[in-house]
Order: sequence, then C-alpha cells, then structure tokens
Amino acid sequence: MLVTSGRLSKVLQLTLAVIKPDAVAHPLMLEALHQKILDNNFVIVRCKDLVWRRQDSERFYAEHSGRFFYQRLVEFMSSGPMRAYVLAREDAIRHWRELMGPTKVFRARYTVPSSIRAQFGLTDTRNTTHGSDSVESAQREISFFFPDFCAEQWMEKEEPLFRSGPIHYDRQNQIHTLSAHS
Repeated sequence: MLVTSGRLSKVLQLTLAVIKPDAVAHPLMLEALHQKILDNNFVIVRCKDLVWRRQDSERFYAEHSGRFFYQRLVEFMSSGPMRAYVLAREDAIRHWRELMGPTKVFRARYTVPSSIRAQFGLTDTRNTTHGSDSVESAQREISFFFPDFCAEQWMEKEEPLFRSGPIHYDRQNQIHTLSAHS
C-alpha cells in the first residue's frame, strides 16, 4: 500500500486519459504507461478496460466527421481493448497533455523525446494516448466513458478529502482511495 500524505494546496482538476488499443495490446507497455501516470503524481479516480463498438467511436469522434482521418480513427479506436482513466491533479489537463506530447509522433520524437507519444507512439493515429483538451471536453468525455461517474458530485464531496489526504493506491483495483482515519 502506497500512502501519500502531502497536502495539496490547489483544487484538483479532473481529466480523461485513454490508453489506446495499440498500447493495450502490449501488456508491458500498458503497465509502463500506468506506472507513468503514478510517477507523475496523478490521482487515479476511476480506471476501466473497455472495447468500443464502431458506433461508440463514431459518436465520440463526431466532431471530426468528414475530416480525412475520421474513418481511420473510428476503425482503430474500435479495433481492440482500451483503458480509460479519470485522473485528478492540480492542473491535470495541462499536465496530462504535456506528458502525452504532441499528437504527431514524428514531431513528439524531436520536440519532446521523453513524452509518451515519442516513446511509445507508432503513427499519428496509433499514438498511444488520448487526453481532454479543456475543462469542457474533460466533463463531456468523462461522462462518455464513465456514465455513472458524476464529476460535479466528486468535486464537491470527494475532492476536498483527496486534496487534504491521506490517500493510498489500491493496487488490486488500480485506483487511489481515501485512507481510513485512525
């Protein structure tokens, strides 16, 4: 059990993080990416493995319909298992996007070689990860992947408790939980 007791001063922000089928297909890569999330001080609020039907991909990426990469992206995202996370951290959206690196793998390798996409990405579609790009898209995307999770309720009731600690990482369920107070 890993216990984190440091008190965080700023409000935690939620973001959606997705490990795409290209990475989930390789268990060691998936494990390395999960560890990167932990090593970068994200609180894992929710975590689940899932497989999308084509219709799920089409709905999620509807804003890109008609763009040249849309069909390729829809087919790829419904090609195998994915892992979705609700992550929390101060400024979580910005931190996750920086950790992922640029969407284009070639650019990531030259501009941010330590980023996830530079290290693990294969192509611009098979680029290992997805992350929300704004507070609004995080709310929308979290509810798409986790329909039973209420971000507003979590922010109101759980966020202050997670921020004031202590929390621990539950290895079996792969999420952080509040520590029982002694």
